Amino acid sequence: MEVGIVTTHIPPAKGYGGVSVTASVLTKAWAERGHKMTLVSSGESIDGPLRAEQVKLGGQVDVQLYSCYGFRRWGFGLGAIPKLFSLCLRSPVVYIHGIATWPSTLAAIFCCLLRRPFMVAVHGGLMPEHVDLIRRRKPHKWLYYRWLTFPTLRRAIAVHCTSDTEAEGVCNVLGQDARILLVPNGIDSREFPVAGYPAGEGMQLCFLGHVQQEKGINAFIKAWLKIRRPNDRLVIAGRSVDGDYFEEFQALVEQAQGAISYRGYLQRDEVMELLASSHFLVLPSGLEEAGGMRENFGNVVAEAMAMGRPVLVAKGLAWDHLQALGGGFVFERNVASVCGALWKAQALDRSEWQRMSANARQYVEQQLDPVKLGDKVWQVLTKTDPADLPQQLAEGSSYE
Repeated sequence: MEVGIVTTHIPPAKGYGGVSVTASVLTKAWAERGHKMTLVSSGESIDGPLRAEQVKLGGQVDVQLYSCYGFRRWGFGLGAIPKLFSLCLRSPVVYIHGIATWPSTLAAIFCCLLRRPFMVAVHGGLMPEHVDLIRRRKPHKWLYYRWLTFPTLRRAIAVHCTSDTEAEGVCNVLGQDARILLVPNGIDSREFPVAGYPAGEGMQLCFLGHVQQEKGINAFIKAWLKIRRPNDRLVIAGRSVDGDYFEEFQALVEQAQGAISYRGYLQRDEVMELLASSHFLVLPSGLEEAGGMRENFGNVVAEAMAMGRPVLVAKGLAWDHLQALGGGFVFERNVASVCGALWKAQALDRSEWQRMSANARQYVEQQLDPVKLGDKVWQVLTKTDPADLPQQLAEGSSYE
């Protein structure tokens, strides 16, 4: 069986975050199991167009890229039409990464027209607060969702979700009988060496992600500035995608008088170095209510934990259990709770931090193995007869 894979962007494309990374990790995991696949994606990258030979997913994967122009974030390019139609025509089943982009929508429509079974990973596109934001403020996008996204999702074998909150969002728009596959994203811990205890005085935190309201970084900075100690530091890396929000961010950086470093977009080795030099990774997504909760999983959390870095993360993602397993601290989406989590982090001595570091790495190794998690998705993906699906999935509840 040669499964079709569709994604808007694919590594080594730069600047397009978690969806492309997840597509790569899952495809590699399936290739490691010997599964044959054809992957179609735009060749868009902020460094310039990719060539198919630059995409390293394993010998089992035929990579086909089309040229992207105009709406690059959404992977627009007319070359997608023949490639996706051919993929959906010849593939016995198709796995689609993302919703409401040019290739993901085309692939879903083609699968419906050709009566080809397909699964969709929504990658945060239907988080409850995000959907509410679209409904209230983006009427054109809401019509797009109602006329194209929702009807095709109802035809899917299953909607792949990575957290309970994301599954809740899918049920809110598709109904309680929605077929949901609940499996977290995987990460290959072999690619992330465990780093030792960071050198230097004070506590260094790092944030990796876009500087935008959905990520909540400005609200986090305001809380951190209230209680930071003289030698504490915050390092932020990522692109800016919102001019007004970035201006506020720059003002906060200036207010910190050198305690905050902004390093822009980093290469992969630079990201690893930043994680190694930091005591905690921070993921405050949704902290600013106006931005909504868009993040569904947070791959960067798993990457940090794989390197033995505990995390400080907002409640409502896939990490609400993190504090109980001793891999970091979870905070409610308010200043008082953020400050409480920061105080707990500041109070740790070296041995307590090292235990937390070991717990984080162990969790990734045992619970987020991409090959084992990929097997769960593949099992459902390739059982295209509804009668063969697990009963709980067929009825709409989660399958684990």
